[in-house]
Amino acid sequence: MTDEVQPASSEGADEAEARRRDLENLPPPRFETLIQILSTQAVVALGMVPGPNGEVTREMPLARHFIDLLAILEEKTKGNRTPEENRNIDTALHELRIAFTHTSNQLKK
Repeated sequence: MTDEVQPASSEGADEAEARRRDLENLPPPRFETLIQILSTQAVVALGMVPGPNGEVTREMPLARHFIDLLAILEEKTKGNRTPEENRNIDTALHELRIAFTHTSNQLKK
């Protein structure tokens, strides 16, 4: 198995090269990035922004799952975070829980 991106055809060679360059220039892994990834997935599942396909959908069980994953991350990293990381995860969880409750209440009406 190789880590290289292989073009499907010669027409895709430029796109594959651009993709390869992008993958070589990924930012370093950070705790904040993990918070952002999980938060973004929850926001999309709540229907607050369109998904990758451009459609807005609400998938409340999926939103709850991502919020719960973030809560597990908070619990398991307690005592090992910087003050900034504490603020980031606390703020993300607070805002997502409020959004989840608000969206759930709207759907019940």
